[in-house]
Amino acid sequence: MRGLYPDSRRVRPTGRMIFYHLGELTLRIGHITDPPTVQITRGVQLHLLDLLDTDIGQTRWPQT
Repeated sequence: MRGLYPDSRRVRPTGRMIFYHLGELTLRIGHITDPPTVQITRGVQLHLLDLLDTDIGQTRWPQT
């Protein structure tokens, strides 16, 4: 996978690199008429979320 390291070498993602890149994601809290959104700042984040089969458009509420 390219984009994890600054020199764009092709590497297998490690857990540490995945958490590093996904740790920079931010969640914009929504309101009643405006759902929350995840703000992606780099393409590698979107690619990782796609590989993890994560639907960022799906809101999940905490279970109580």
